[in-house]
Amino acid sequence: MIRPPVDLSAHINHDVVRGHPADFPVALRPVFIPKEDGFQPVLHRRAVVREDNGAPLAVVSDRYTLVPHQRILDLVEEAIRPLAVGPVPRGVFVDRGGARMRALFKFPALAQPVLREDICPCLKVQNTYDGTSRVAVHIGAFHFVCTNLAVGGGGVFAGGFMSVHAGEVAIEKVAEQLASFLKGFDAIVDLYRAWSEERLGTNGLDVILDELPKRFAKLLEERIHMALAATVFEAYNLATYYATHETRSYRTAFELLARVNRAFQKHAPRPQHILPAPSPKPDRHAVLA
Repeated sequence: MIRPPVDLSAHINHDVVRGHPADFPVALRPVFIPKEDGFQPVLHRRAVVREDNGAPLAVVSDRYTLVPHQRILDLVEEAIRPLAVGPVPRGVFVDRGGARMRALFKFPALAQPVLREDICPCLKVQNTYDGTSRVAVHIGAFHFVCTNLAVGGGGVFAGGFMSVHAGEVAIEKVAEQLASFLKGFDAIVDLYRAWSEERLGTNGLDVILDELPKRFAKLLEERIHMALAATVFEAYNLATYYATHETRSYRTAFELLARVNRAFQKHAPRPQHILPAPSPKPDRHAVLA
């Protein structure tokens, strides 16, 4: 059976706070292995267990700090509340039985025009219980394709903070950081506007495609030629639309979106006063100041 494509706008068209897929209780429990006369505890290991259905999500070190998905989402909510930024629709996405969570928060009241579209800032929040990634919050941008807040493209674009799952997890500074991040949205809009005026040369397209998975690069090249995309912004929109609307899983959608953004930021032309090009790989040592 072919899995239908995901649509990252599906859970953003209405407000979801409680009752979403990541809203379940979790706890750390001892880990045991069987012995002839019973069970023996495993030293320095704990299991992350869903308390609603008893399902184990991961085995972690006893130094692991458990930060529930809902706690992170609540902190973001608390950070947003005093900023007076209008309605903030959000979508919550989970996989691996709830072990991994990603959420998108959008700020349509802060939208700015680029050509005939409105671009609005967004936050991507992620958390995992299986150790595959850190707690992370990044600022980015999405553009509207209709008035019901559906998304047509965009992705993580500028800065953010991370914190590892060990010891004290300093995520209480969300409000302070969030206000600062939103101020940086002008630079993202400036870059989009610059791309909307920049012709997409063959050489420029080739180096961007080299950064992307081969199958997707071939598909994107065909779509760019079919759509007669003439500017960097048009090509970028084709790439991000596929990532947000036509991939087969949430994980693939977010990972492809990140690769598209890194490739375009790294190789597409940019005025000097706009965001610096990112490093080839994310800074794995970045932590919340």
